[in-house]
Amino acid sequence: MTTSLPEELHLEILKRLLPSPQVLARASAVCKEWHRVVNDPVFLHELYRARGGAPVTLGFFHNFDDLHRRFVHVEAAGPAKFAFDSIDHKKRKWQFFDCRHGRVLLHDNWDTLLVWQPMTGDHHLVSYEGPFSLGGRHTGVALTCECAADDGGDDRGTPCNSSHFRLAVVSNHMRTDCLRASVFSSITGKWTASPVLPLANQIRPEPCVIVGRTLYQPLLDYLVLEFDTDNRTLTTFERPNFGHVRLFKAHGGVLGLAGVLGFTLRVWVRDADAWVMRKTVDLSRILPSLSTPSQNTDYWFTLMPPVKIIGVADGGHDLFLLTAIGIFLFCVNSMELKMVHEASPNMKTVYPYGAFYVPPTTRTPT
Repeated sequence: MTTSLPEELHLEILKRLLPSPQVLARASAVCKEWHRVVNDPVFLHELYRARGGAPVTLGFFHNFDDLHRRFVHVEAAGPAKFAFDSIDHKKRKWQFFDCRHGRVLLHDNWDTLLVWQPMTGDHHLVSYEGPFSLGGRHTGVALTCECAADDGGDDRGTPCNSSHFRLAVVSNHMRTDCLRASVFSSITGKWTASPVLPLANQIRPEPCVIVGRTLYQPLLDYLVLEFDTDNRTLTTFERPNFGHVRLFKAHGGVLGLAGVLGFTLRVWVRDADAWVMRKTVDLSRILPSLSTPSQNTDYWFTLMPPVKIIGVADGGHDLFLLTAIGIFLFCVNSMELKMVHEASPNMKTVYPYGAFYVPPTTRTPT
């Protein structure tokens, strides 16, 4: 039946599919026409552009030691498991800090940072040089790649396996009224410190975000720290006060913010130094069981909001939501809400991991 449709309808249907390798591989096996479209580099490039250069979310890493697997797939039959053997995980007890462009940033108890490419096993160790320990609650660390895609470009179709990278760190201490920042470059192999910013506001224990060459770190009192890693300047600005929020890199290379209050989700982007609300979603209408009394008797869920954002993928397309009935992947564009893990109150922060789509290797339908 699909082969009798006009070609433009095939394209419109396929553009609305969830752009994951598993979904596209299944679509590729439907008929010859869909196999041709899905494997067409032009079509894949259009999907890539539609996501603002963001890779497909495969799952998330987490720092919850009680679970055997430190990576959770969003598909039941995900890609091969990521092995930690090459980075000596058990001995050094690595903790996740950031994921970007197919790379993962971790740290250990000795202020050593690790840039790891799970798909290839490639990794680089970096010794941190700064005034405060990386293990503290008042530290933000982010990884940025020295490629066009991190500056908002959309001309890359491959992960950053070999490009140079930067590490940006911002930190303060409970007993000080100042904030410090520094940048490591894999090109020079050195750390460069920024001037000290007198600031009484403490860093929130939440992930920071990189947009272009600028790091954004949530602070207390509804503020955001802006660290220009090129010019080494530090400034702050206000952000919307709407329940539990998370920053992210939005489509078009701008700063975005997602917030949940009760069952209402709102998404903003920062445009010309002002926050512009782009979307409002009633999550209880998408999944009514979210608003019904939960049978979960875990005490910690009685202290938490009914819905909490625990991770946002680059581009803001995919959000991970913690509820008393499970952890859900919410696709903002398609409005699809999918449970990917059982409820786990200790999993307060997850680090979405994405990879750029590789054409499926399914046989051509006959």
